Amino acid sequence: SIETLADGVCQKLSPSLSDGEIAFFGHSMGALVAFEVAHRFEAGGRPIAALFVSACAAPGRIGYEYIPESDRGLLKAVSEMTGANPEFLENEEFAAKILPTLRGLRAIANYECPADATVSCPIYAFVGDDDDVATYERVVPWSQRTTSEFTARVFPGHHFYLNDQLPELVSDIEGKISSCCKG
Repeated sequence: SIETLADGVCQKLSPSLSDGEIAFFGHSMGALVAFEVAHRFEAGGRPIAALFVSACAAPGRIGYEYIPESDRGLLKAVSEMTGANPEFLENEEFAAKILPTLRGLRAIANYECPADATVSCPIYAFVGDDDDVATYERVVPWSQRTTSEFTARVFPGHHFYLNDQLPELVSDIEGKISSCCKG
């Protein structure tokens, strides 16, 4: 579950052990985990400086109504949802490596975030303009999860837009970190 993953992160990166400014970046399911960890840091008296969420609909807007139980069905659904090349997913060796991660879609579908859960740091969202799951309309409600600044930037591409947009994405993140962490 998302909560279990966040527990694991907090065990490794405890809010009480951190010194200095911290920002988290999460892509897809990782954004939900990053939000959960940020929320726990804040509850522990150590709010983070910024949260970057990428290709992830806001909690309550996820949109994975049906996640197939079979591995083949899961691979097909992922190809349809993300625009991933179906030929890659048909490769048995590749499928065996990626299936454990894809099974995480069930964790996303089952994630229940309290409606009033917020963080005090800015949330900066990134989305591909051709992402069928994390659409702009589903990403914008991240604005309700912060008491600070929120922005959403659209990049050309699908769910894995960052593969083609990495230099521009990194530059954007570096600029935002410089702005929110100077002081």
